[in-house]
Amino acid sequence: MCRLGPLALLVALMGCGGGTAPAPGSPAPTPSGTLAPAADGWRLQESSPASPANGRHDDLAFLDEQMGWLVNTRGEVYGTTDGGTRWDRLAQFPSDVFPRCVGFASASVGWLGNINLTNSPKPDMALFETQDGGRTWSNISSRIAGAPVAGLCGMRVLSSSVAVAVGRWNGPAVFVKTVDGGRTWTSHSLDTLSGGLVDVTFLDDNNGFAVGGFGDGSSEAQQRASRVAVLATTDGGESWSARYLGDRPGERGWKIQFVDASTGHVSIEGTDPAGSILRTTDGGLTWQRWPVASGVSFEGIGFVSPERGWAGSGRTLYRTGDGGESWQALEFAAQVNRIRVVSPRRAFASGDRVYAWQP
Repeated sequence: MCRLGPLALLVALMGCGGGTAPAPGSPAPTPSGTLAPAADGWRLQESSPASPANGRHDDLAFLDEQMGWLVNTRGEVYGTTDGGTRWDRLAQFPSDVFPRCVGFASASVGWLGNINLTNSPKPDMALFETQDGGRTWSNISSRIAGAPVAGLCGMRVLSSSVAVAVGRWNGPAVFVKTVDGGRTWTSHSLDTLSGGLVDVTFLDDNNGFAVGGFGDGSSEAQQRASRVAVLATTDGGESWSARYLGDRPGERGWKIQFVDASTGHVSIEGTDPAGSILRTTDGGLTWQRWPVASGVSFEGIGFVSPERGWAGSGRTLYRTGDGGESWQALEFAAQVNRIRVVSPRRAFASGDRVYAWQP
């Protein structure tokens, strides 16, 4: 049985894991009486499923502006083929699988990471594959060679052949990769650089970044001591080094996104966050803190240009139009955990519902 202290349990339920058991299914969405239907180019996708059981949908991925998938830790997989006008539930996992991240290489082939929620994760349960567009899934964890993988939190599909993933937020910290379309995978331990990893991105075949927390873990003491960690690789993930290590305890890097080869951002989440994000303008060589809103924990982050972007908190999206020098709360879109920028004119966000942006 997973035994967590009050703070650790709160983080697992609200910020870092979802719920302890998936609900039978998300109810049909109902109109909100308190939130505006649109803000700053964002609009609620009216047909998207509500997510009341644990506050949010965890991840979404799009092949293009029309075809996408949505997952949450209640075991639900949804799909759209019309840019989110309609979302259909494609699959329901059993209660011991907690989908946390998702990515697709084609309309048929995709992968899903299971966060394996408890402190005593089941072995060989981290990675699943679909060959039919998300309707059925197979556990392919046995294809991973290398360091043991307890669970996965972040995933990127770089091409039809290459996909990468990292996990778990509370450890062990690993980087997982396939270069042959998912037939085989390799895993590298990064536990000397991070207590746990949450997200990953690559600028090209060789240069990539992973974010999480140094010293992070499941206990309250570890979460209060955790510091933001940004790791970098220049050889496709064979070796990694620390590119940024925060000096403030109680924080972890949560999501990372580059708008171009030079400009990137990292959201900061944690038990005692300062309410800031990280920004780089030199391709990730150096990172600087930018204040957003005092004491707020940020999760999803996405920019459509070096100047215009958003950061998601539990209560609302925050927006900037000047590269992060100033921010405003939109009072729109709660629990946004992921922002996927499909093009400079189209983005999607997953939170309590699904939201779409266009200028």
